[in-house]
Amino acid sequence: MRKETIALFSVVLALALFGMCMVYSASAAHQYADSSLIQQSIFMLVGLVVLFIAAHFDYHRLRDPFIFRSIIFLSLVMLVAVLIPGIGDLRLGARRWINIGTIFSFQPSEMAKFALILLLAVKLSSNQDDVKSFSRGFLPCCVIIAVFSGLVLLEKDLGTPMVIGVTAFFMLFIGGVRWYYLFPSLIPAVAAVWLLIITSEFRFRRIMSFLDPWSHAEKDGYQLIQSMSAFAKGSLTGVGPGAGEQKLRYLPMADTDFIFAVVGEEFGLLGTLGVIGLFAAFLVLALRIAANSDDLFGTLLAGGIASLVVFQAGFNMAVTIGLFPTKGLPLPLISRGGTAFIMTMGMIGILLNIGLWAHPVEDKKTVEQPA
Repeated sequence: MRKETIALFSVVLALALFGMCMVYSASAAHQYADSSLIQQSIFMLVGLVVLFIAAHFDYHRLRDPFIFRSIIFLSLVMLVAVLIPGIGDLRLGARRWINIGTIFSFQPSEMAKFALILLLAVKLSSNQDDVKSFSRGFLPCCVIIAVFSGLVLLEKDLGTPMVIGVTAFFMLFIGGVRWYYLFPSLIPAVAAVWLLIITSEFRFRRIMSFLDPWSHAEKDGYQLIQSMSAFAKGSLTGVGPGAGEQKLRYLPMADTDFIFAVVGEEFGLLGTLGVIGLFAAFLVLALRIAANSDDLFGTLLAGGIASLVVFQAGFNMAVTIGLFPTKGLPLPLISRGGTAFIMTMGMIGILLNIGLWAHPVEDKKTVEQPA
């Protein structure tokens, strides 16, 4: 699987380099444009180092009880710590960041994504005898997902629990959980999301502005309208690199949550399809690695990482074109940010390591045949 691994790394590098250029373009109207580029370049360098280390770390060792329990414990501690005033930094009414010094902040929910994927991969691969049982297989996994999702929800973040929920669903599916346990569980999950929306004035306003942004053009619908305007101005081929106007203080979060709209304005439909194509290539290559992994643990780990990155990317893109309500989720590998970028690169490094260990199914059959 070395060819697929090299191809996957090439796709990731292309997305990251393009993202760095787009971050600089999207922040060009601000005084911090140069510092933003320098900061993102540092994140890129650190991310590549983390990816390189993870790619050369035998992923089988992640099953070691001390290693994976330490990761889970640290993740849960940080999810709790960020909720404590004085430790968690309050921004826009939510506590999602822990400041480290004066120049860097860490978002525990990004680490929680990987921790949950790792824990489910260990549990599902180690308990194959019980995975089809409701009480010993399905129910414990639901409790694990609920704990992680609940702690993130306390940060007033609904988008991340939805992403990790979909990722967990996919992992349970490929892990062998019975479909008649899995699919009916979507009903209470959807009901819980709806309940969280209608009991929160802020979230309910977002839903209303999503359904009819023009009736809320001056407040909650403003961001979506500006995003759709960016795509409209970009048309087929775009207005040109760096020539977009929506980023000139018209489109909020132009370098983070809505950077895909800047891509649409400057590179047009062809540019957005190019980005979508790269993520599609990432998915195909990652799933091929997962399917040919040496063991079920590697399959689950690779499948979880692949579904997390691609679903979050798809969710972000759908938000910018008005298919989903606005949520604060970055576009993986492209949006400005440190924690999300570095954690994503680390997870992709693990995915590359799984690919280096994997062998095509045809080769396995050849090896297994008697001489």
